[in-house]
Amino acid sequence: MVEQAPFLALLSTDGCHLCEDAKRLLNDLQITFELVDIIDDEELIAAYGDKIPVLMFEGAQQALFWPFNNEQIEQYLSFYGISSTQ
Repeated sequence: MVEQAPFLALLSTDGCHLCEDAKRLLNDLQITFELVDIIDDEELIAAYGDKIPVLMFEGAQQALFWPFNNEQIEQYLSFYGISSTQ
């Protein structure tokens, strides 16, 4: 049985220029992530509406809140056992 890597999400919404910056950082590091628009989920809006962009693994207890840089992204991934160089 092949173990899948945890699902990495970038919480964002349309028109968020900081979210665009975060996407660029992740793409520059060639990190696979799912873009999640919080506008479709009332709970996400309530929890993260004024905090996006937010990077988080599905089911994780800890998220990475903006502002973050390449080194912080690497540390966050490493905490969950993921290498961005995979």
